[in-house]
Amino acid sequence: MKIDELNHSLTPPALQQINEKIAALLSAEEDDDRVTKLNQYADERDTFIQSYLQSLPSENAKEFAKQEIVVNDRLKEIAQQMLTSVKDDITHFVRSRSAVKKYEK
Repeated sequence: MKIDELNHSLTPPALQQINEKIAALLSAEEDDDRVTKLNQYADERDTFIQSYLQSLPSENAKEFAKQEIVVNDRLKEIAQQMLTSVKDDITHFVRSRSAVKKYEK
């Protein structure tokens, strides 16, 4: 994932830093803690955004939220892809283990 997909014209510097961590994580080679780290960064991002929205005037908050919805939808899509991949890996593992057990008998 490119950082440009996470940042927009209203992204404050503190959120850009969180987005950089997410982009680096998603661009890196496989990481055993990838899902855990992504969840942690998503929580950090959500906490920041909730606080930031409360600090903005109403009209600015609406515009920021509109742009963040696009980013959030993209992150949800990526998380769903990761979940599907993990499910596929587990299914493959269980089937392989069952096949090995059949040959052991």
